[in-house]
Amino acid sequence: GGIGLVLLALFGGAALLVVATPLGRYLARGAWEEMKILRARQPIARIVRDTTVAPAVRAKLQLVLEARDFAEDSLGLPAKDAFTQFTQLERDTLLLVLSGARKDWLEPKTWWFPVVGRVPYKGYFDLDDALRAERDLVTDGYNAYVRPAAAFSTLGWFNDPLLSTTLVADSVELVDLVIHELTHNRYFAKGEAVFNESFANFVGARGAERFFLARGDSASAARSVAPPNKVRSGSPARL
Repeated sequence: GGIGLVLLALFGGAALLVVATPLGRYLARGAWEEMKILRARQPIARIVRDTTVAPAVRAKLQLVLEARDFAEDSLGLPAKDAFTQFTQLERDTLLLVLSGARKDWLEPKTWWFPVVGRVPYKGYFDLDDALRAERDLVTDGYNAYVRPAAAFSTLGWFNDPLLSTTLVADSVELVDLVIHELTHNRYFAKGEAVFNESFANFVGARGAERFFLARGDSASAARSVAPPNKVRSGSPARL
């Protein structure tokens, strides 16, 4: 969910900054990418009824609808129209996330954005841009790390669609992801990215556990709250 913090800034800050500045260009690029995602949305309910779509895909999309309804009705999370639509991306990676820390400090590098404050990561939609920023951090004396992210939240400002990059997830991961992202819609502490992600991770896991218990699936419920390194080593990253 957390890169949604940055994406929220893309829209709140783009109107405040001159595009000629580095931050302005960064925000404008992110806003453009988000606009493309929103423009390509298709109703999930319609895809689920489309018999030309692979049964496995339709089953996962149906599960997403059921998970968001559970999150709203049983967990009290503000789903609105989030995850009622689907966007097929033209690439297999949504974005790349850069993080870093000085080699002798146990403290992350942070970046400031309008609306959301400081966050310990920065997202890039272009591989070359991410690698260039990574090299710049290393040159400045940081250890740097670039990783892919398959999902994010816009914190309820937009009706976030499910993205094709998340369909590699299994049923447990998918339900967790939906509840995790909707948790960001309920509560977000400005400038407290670590807390926000920890909170959403907890609600996502416990919410998924309740979802599967309500369906009589105790095995999936147990997997929902098992240590991530034991059951979800292949999970797509989300923020």
